[in-house]
Amino acid sequence: MAIATITRKLLNALKHSRTQRRLYEDLRFHDPHLLKDIGLRWEQGQLVSIHGVEEPSQRHQRHKAEIRDAHETCPYCGSQLT
Repeated sequence: MAIATITRKLLNALKHSRTQRRLYEDLRFHDPHLLKDIGLRWEQGQLVSIHGVEEPSQRHQRHKAEIRDAHETCPYCGSQLT
């Protein structure tokens, strides 16, 4: 009984790893334009995001700066509000 459970779990793990490997390899054969459309690119043999990875604190600081700039400039003419 235990041997059957171990065998079933081993086969499921092998099937899962094979599926994951096959899905990853499929991206290697995609056209670079298609990868760009979904926001990916190949860099030194690794699949990376076009937009890069941004730290949450940097994103928050950039958002605060954009909000501050929006309140300091006129939305119609772009002149500084004092």
